[in-house]
Amino acid sequence: MKILVIGDVTSPAGVEHLSRELWKFRGENGIDFCVVNGENASFVTGISPELAEVLSRAGADCITGGNHTMRNKRIYGYLDEREDIVRPLNFGDASPGKGYTILDARGYRVLVMNAMGNVHIDPTLDSPFSAIDEALKDAEGKYDLSILDIHAEATGEKLAVGYCYDGKINVIFGTHTHVRTDDKKILPHGTGYISDVGMCGESGGILGMDAECVVKRMKSHLPHPFVAADGKCVANGVIFEYDITSKRVTKITSVDF
Repeated sequence: MKILVIGDVTSPAGVEHLSRELWKFRGENGIDFCVVNGENASFVTGISPELAEVLSRAGADCITGGNHTMRNKRIYGYLDEREDIVRPLNFGDASPGKGYTILDARGYRVLVMNAMGNVHIDPTLDSPFSAIDEALKDAEGKYDLSILDIHAEATGEKLAVGYCYDGKINVIFGTHTHVRTDDKKILPHGTGYISDVGMCGESGGILGMDAECVVKRMKSHLPHPFVAADGKCVANGVIFEYDITSKRVTKITSVDF
């Protein structure tokens, strides 16, 4: 199976880019299942139900979240209603929605989990490790392959998650920093891993934002409003090729489109 994961969508323009390009890319590359991190789709204010719908129609089989997901209260009911969108597991049971879901791909049951790190990230949630353990226990026997989006700032924390669940989760990819890392690897027990997938949005600035406004904020420490970068939209992604028989990832490829 070919599993495509796409990094944080940073703006409505990134959503529109995927609505134009994703199905075409899937067809050209034989993608069986696609996960998109959509937590910034409304441009630093979470994701709206309308943009989530566009991403789903665009070819995202599952939408994952992160630290900004809960900033848009309009998504709360959508999180409760839909099976194809998840928020971090460790937001807890009192939060709307769920941290994992099981979806179909070519007749196989795909477990998709979303967890958030707690190193240098706000809000600070409970341990992602205990939340992942609980989800795996709860879903035991109900899935054929598993995917985890670990939304975190610290690469060391993401790597710790990768090695902890090597052989227990089939695909582990990191999101949040908007910069794709060059450390994709197949871990010793067959798990495919990368610390960060990157982003989908306007290029040419700083993490999807206009460079000048980001520099002003950092130099002055004043709340200058964010402005989207003015470059063309690009989607950063990674394709994991997974062998159903051996239960191992056999190849990992970085892609941009």
